[in-house]
Amino acid sequence: MTSFDHVPLALGVQIASWVIGRSLKAPTEASIWTGCFAGAAVCIMREITQREYQWIEKFGAGRRANMPGLEGLKFWEWNSHSIYETLIAIAASVILAIIVSVMARR
Repeated sequence: MTSFDHVPLALGVQIASWVIGRSLKAPTEASIWTGCFAGAAVCIMREITQREYQWIEKFGAGRRANMPGLEGLKFWEWNSHSIYETLIAIAASVILAIIVSVMARR
Protein backbone atom coordinates (compact mmCIF):
# COMPACT_ATOMS: atom_id res chain seq x y z
CA MET A 1 0.00 0.00 0.00
CA THR A 2 1.14 3.50 -0.71
CA SER A 3 0.59 6.51 1.49
CA PHE A 4 -1.90 7.94 -0.97
CA ASP A 5 -4.54 5.20 -0.87
CA HIS A 6 -7.00 7.29 1.16
CA VAL A 7 -6.77 10.34 -1.13
CA PRO A 8 -9.18 9.10 -3.83
CA LEU A 9 -11.60 7.95 -1.13
CA ALA A 10 -11.52 11.29 0.71
CA LEU A 11 -11.79 13.34 -2.48
CA GLY A 12 -14.55 11.12 -3.86
CA VAL A 13 -16.65 11.56 -0.73
CA GLN A 14 -15.90 15.28 -0.74
CA ILE A 15 -16.89 15.77 -4.36
CA ALA A 16 -20.03 13.65 -3.95
CA SER A 17 -21.03 15.75 -0.93
CA TRP A 18 -20.31 18.92 -2.89
CA VAL A 19 -22.50 17.79 -5.77
CA ILE A 20 -25.31 16.77 -3.42
CA GLY A 21 -25.07 20.08 -1.58
CA ARG A 22 -25.16 22.10 -4.76
CA SER A 23 -28.10 20.07 -6.10
CA LEU A 24 -29.94 21.00 -2.89
CA LYS A 25 -29.09 24.68 -3.54
CA ALA A 26 -26.56 24.92 -0.68
CA PRO A 27 -23.79 27.50 -1.19
CA THR A 28 -20.65 26.25 -2.92
CA GLU A 29 -18.38 26.93 0.05
CA ALA A 30 -20.70 25.26 2.53
CA SER A 31 -21.00 22.22 0.27
CA ILE A 32 -17.28 21.80 -0.36
CA TRP A 33 -16.33 22.24 3.32
CA THR A 34 -19.07 19.83 4.40
CA GLY A 35 -17.63 17.40 1.89
CA CYS A 36 -14.16 18.03 3.30
CA PHE A 37 -15.42 17.05 6.74
CA ALA A 38 -17.20 13.98 5.37
CA GLY A 39 -14.12 12.81 3.44
CA ALA A 40 -11.89 13.24 6.46
CA ALA A 41 -14.40 11.46 8.69
CA VAL A 42 -14.53 8.44 6.37
CA CYS A 43 -10.74 8.09 6.40
CA ILE A 44 -10.49 8.55 10.16
CA MET A 45 -13.27 6.02 10.80
CA ARG A 46 -11.52 3.51 8.54
CA GLU A 47 -8.35 3.81 10.60
CA ILE A 48 -10.28 3.56 13.88
CA THR A 49 -11.93 0.37 12.64
CA GLN A 50 -8.61 -1.01 11.42
CA ARG A 51 -7.03 -0.35 14.84
CA GLU A 52 -9.96 -2.12 16.52
CA TYR A 53 -9.48 -5.20 14.35
CA GLN A 54 -5.74 -5.19 15.08
CA TRP A 55 -6.47 -5.07 18.81
CA ILE A 56 -9.05 -7.87 18.55
CA GLU A 57 -6.59 -10.10 16.71
CA LYS A 58 -3.70 -9.38 19.06
CA PHE A 59 -5.36 -9.12 22.47
CA GLY A 60 -9.05 -9.98 22.17
CA ALA A 61 -8.88 -13.67 21.26
CA GLY A 62 -10.74 -12.83 18.04
CA ARG A 63 -13.77 -11.46 19.87
CA ARG A 64 -14.88 -7.87 19.65
CA ALA A 65 -16.68 -8.24 22.98
CA ASN A 66 -13.27 -8.54 24.67
CA MET A 67 -12.16 -5.11 23.46
CA PRO A 68 -12.39 -2.13 25.82
CA GLY A 69 -14.64 0.66 24.64
CA LEU A 70 -13.10 3.38 22.47
CA GLU A 71 -9.90 1.35 21.89
CA GLY A 72 -9.73 2.42 18.23
CA LEU A 73 -9.73 6.10 19.19
CA LYS A 74 -6.26 5.79 20.69
CA PHE A 75 -4.67 7.35 17.61
CA TRP A 76 -1.32 7.50 19.39
CA GLU A 77 -1.28 3.71 19.07
CA TRP A 78 -1.94 3.77 15.32
CA ASN A 79 1.06 2.81 13.22
CA SER A 80 2.91 5.59 11.44
CA HIS A 81 1.59 4.52 8.04
CA SER A 82 -2.02 4.90 9.21
CA ILE A 83 -1.36 8.34 10.65
CA TYR A 84 0.57 9.54 7.60
CA GLU A 85 -1.98 8.17 5.13
CA THR A 86 -4.87 9.80 6.99
CA LEU A 87 -3.11 13.15 7.27
CA ILE A 88 -2.32 13.18 3.54
CA ALA A 89 -5.97 12.48 2.68
CA ILE A 90 -7.19 15.22 5.02
CA ALA A 91 -4.64 17.65 3.57
CA ALA A 92 -5.78 16.84 0.03
CA SER A 93 -9.40 17.51 1.01
CA VAL A 94 -8.52 20.80 2.71
CA ILE A 95 -6.49 21.93 -0.32
CA LEU A 96 -9.41 21.16 -2.65
CA ALA A 97 -11.81 23.01 -0.34
CA ILE A 98 -9.53 26.05 -0.26
CA ILE A 99 -9.17 26.08 -4.05
CA VAL A 100 -12.91 25.79 -4.59
CA SER A 101 -13.61 28.47 -1.94
CA VAL A 102 -11.19 30.90 -3.57
CA MET A 103 -12.65 30.23 -7.00
CA ALA A 104 -16.21 30.67 -5.69
CA ARG A 105 -15.37 34.14 -4.36
CA ARG A 106 -14.18 35.37 -7.75
